[in-house]
Amino acid sequence: MNLKKLITNIVLLSISILFGTLVLEFTGRTIGLGNPLLYKEDKLIGYRLRPNQSKVRLKNTAVNTDFEGFRFDPNKKQDPNAKIIIFVGDSVTYGGSYIDDTELFSIAYCSKNRKLVCLNSGVNGWGTDNMGRFIANFSLYSDRIPSKFILIILPGDDLRNLSQLRGLPYWTSPPKQPKAINELFNYVFLRYILLGLRTETPEEKQVNPTDQKIEARTIEIAWNDLNNYIRSSKFKVDVVLTPPKVWFEKSKKNLSNIKLYDDYLITLEENPNVLSTCNLYYFIKEDYSPTDYVDRVHLSKKGHMKWTKYLRSCLNE
Repeated sequence: MNLKKLITNIVLLSISILFGTLVLEFTGRTIGLGNPLLYKEDKLIGYRLRPNQSKVRLKNTAVNTDFEGFRFDPNKKQDPNAKIIIFVGDSVTYGGSYIDDTELFSIAYCSKNRKLVCLNSGVNGWGTDNMGRFIANFSLYSDRIPSKFILIILPGDDLRNLSQLRGLPYWTSPPKQPKAINELFNYVFLRYILLGLRTETPEEKQVNPTDQKIEARTIEIAWNDLNNYIRSSKFKVDVVLTPPKVWFEKSKKNLSNIKLYDDYLITLEENPNVLSTCNLYYFIKEDYSPTDYVDRVHLSKKGHMKWTKYLRSCLNE
């Protein structure tokens, strides 16, 4: 191959790479990538969404945080005397960036009542320790005085201990250029490639009685700690369990697990700061549809609408 042909091939390859990068970046930005929600690390509660963000994300959905980092409905007219309800939970409560602010069950819960304002403090990846610490130390994060908290717990949140931001595919500052490609690569690399590179040993695949005892003890400690956090807070709290999809589709196989969480809810009822407890599974099971979910635990728009309806029922509101 002569030098002229080699140079031509290099130039063509470079142009192809550049063109492919531009197309991928443009496509990524078109679907809502490149401008991710930003988080702030926190030594007490792990991490939380940064305040004063207004983003247009996947499928042209609006995600807004107010001056204290709560997701909220920026279009709702605020009554100065309205009661404030704070929703606390994990990614199910947060709702993801594919659900518009106004379509979240945590926001829709108050949408028809001008005397109520709902603020969403759901955070991707939070466990019960993050949630409990936030409620117990709420005055460090807000000057508001909520009428109550509604704590939404997903089975498994009690195994996360205190979740930290490191190792999660979330951003503390805007990605560098090309932004959309960087956001996509960060998510895919941390969520899939790193896990795919690791080989699970036969010992890790095998579930033994000791592991089961450790898991059970971990859950027990998490609920005891949560109970203490709520007891030490100055606020009233409703505690609600949001069921995973498998509870509906394999209910008989999960009866013992469902009962386990029912028992933990019962233990919280003696807490003077707990207004009520509710397992949404019992309210939704006769009206369940696979389209309520987008995966094993996260809700579709339809699911958020349904959860809003039955959340009111289970809390007698």
